[in-house]
Amino acid sequence: MSVTQAVKLWGYPKTRQDINDLFVKHIRGELSAIPWSEEELRAESSTIQPNLLQLNRKGWWTVASQPAVNGLRSSDGTFGWGPPNGFVFQKSFVEFFIPANEWDTLKAKLASSELQDSVCFYASNARGDYLSSDNSDHVNGSTEAGPSTNAVTWGVFPGKEIITPTIIEEVSFRAWSEEAFGIWGEWAKVYGRGSESEKLLSGIKDDYWLVNVIHHDFVEKDALWQLLLS
Repeated sequence: MSVTQAVKLWGYPKTRQDINDLFVKHIRGELSAIPWSEEELRAESSTIQPNLLQLNRKGWWTVASQPAVNGLRSSDGTFGWGPPNGFVFQKSFVEFFIPANEWDTLKAKLASSELQDSVCFYASNARGDYLSSDNSDHVNGSTEAGPSTNAVTWGVFPGKEIITPTIIEEVSFRAWSEEAFGIWGEWAKVYGRGSESEKLLSGIKDDYWLVNVIHHDFVEKDALWQLLLS
């Protein structure tokens, strides 16, 4: 994307509220792209749009998300995939940028004894610091030690083993995190060195964490959002 295109889309942000507004517009479908995604939201995201709007308004800027799905037909027009006569499932998750001080508070909440078996998180910053709850949680409910790998989408089909097309795990998250923070730097370069916009975006890159939170309760569709917005 050219500098001219970037400025036309995102203007000259000077405050964190300006960034909030850009993300909110993207969630509403009023902005065709953000630096991390040149696509509009998928149809399935409309079911969690109010929750995404609340997160972005509070300055937790979402770059990926998925609603919970409990055994819908594989022929479902929005969530279905795979062979006929199957059933599909999804765990809810959301990935977002969050200020370091607010991450400290949320991290303590997610790691509490009441929640540690219900959620899994991955988190990294621009310096390469990495944190995770580091518990593998599989479709069959078993757990095992080692780097965390979570199947967040799976399907059950006649005559076939369970298919898990979407997983979230440490290696891919850390690689994506490095790229995601690099995008803050590239966006900052659109504006002159020392400008308000450049200082804002560079400061955000240095301060924020990228966090992915997965909720294992795919039966309770609002569990993740109630946790993050309470």
